[in-house]
Amino acid sequence: MKPLGVLVNPQANRGRGNIVGDKVFELLAKAGIPAINLSADSALHAKEKSQIAISDQEISGVIAIGGDGTAQLGVNICVPNQLPLGIVPAGSGNDQARELNIPLQDIPAAVSNILESLDSPRRVDVMKVTTGEREFWSLGSISAGFDALCAQRANGLKWPKGPNSYIASLLLELPRFRPIDYHLVVDGEHRDVTAMLCGVANVKNFGGGMRISPQSEITDGELEVFILHKVSRPKLLQIFPTVYKGEHINYEEVEIFKAKSIRIENNGFPMTCDGELIGPAPFSTEIHPGALQVFSR
Repeated sequence: MKPLGVLVNPQANRGRGNIVGDKVFELLAKAGIPAINLSADSALHAKEKSQIAISDQEISGVIAIGGDGTAQLGVNICVPNQLPLGIVPAGSGNDQARELNIPLQDIPAAVSNILESLDSPRRVDVMKVTTGEREFWSLGSISAGFDALCAQRANGLKWPKGPNSYIASLLLELPRFRPIDYHLVVDGEHRDVTAMLCGVANVKNFGGGMRISPQSEITDGELEVFILHKVSRPKLLQIFPTVYKGEHINYEEVEIFKAKSIRIENNGFPMTCDGELIGPAPFSTEIHPGALQVFSR
């Protein structure tokens, strides 16, 4: 077989990416699988390097080693070129790996998951996302609202790091937050809502294990739209911890429904997609059933 291209994010999870990357190359070599290192000093350069390898027909698939941002980079390389993608989690969130039932802390098991699927990659759905600045593919989730404000603030915190930074940011952001007026176009139907957040999911988790959309499936050909309608600050603090077990859906203020496509507009609030800030709203997204092949059982 042709070599696999390997993308490593050395900055993932405070430097863990390089450690995991070295182990993956070692395991691939031990299994007799040739590999080409496609890593670079930026995502843009890694994508350019990958495209050259694809154009030269040097690789048969891609392995992304890092967090959800690295996995998203792999998705955006693989979908347009119809190549399979394997994921080895090394980030702090790893929500896409969770959806694929990839072991988060067991590198040999994550690599075995890829090796056992080399001859039979499976197909999963992906979202095509359009913003005012660009168009790209996403396997995970995208939202614009209170959660994105918290993510934006968390990125600027020196302490704490990891998932705790999101909780700290929530407590810092909450006192000045006001509900947001959203204009939605869902499968061509217009709707206005006032809510704390509104987003779209193709996977169950976001934010490093929060089960925001527990009914999502990556093979059902549909998106899940999630809305937390206007609530008081005390009620928001009551609902928030329940998201980690998906129990927030028991609150009447939480609405989740299925759609094929949606456009979400608000007053330019920041957006997050697969753990990364991607600019201000609005955005549109539509589901593309089976558009991504994955090396995963």
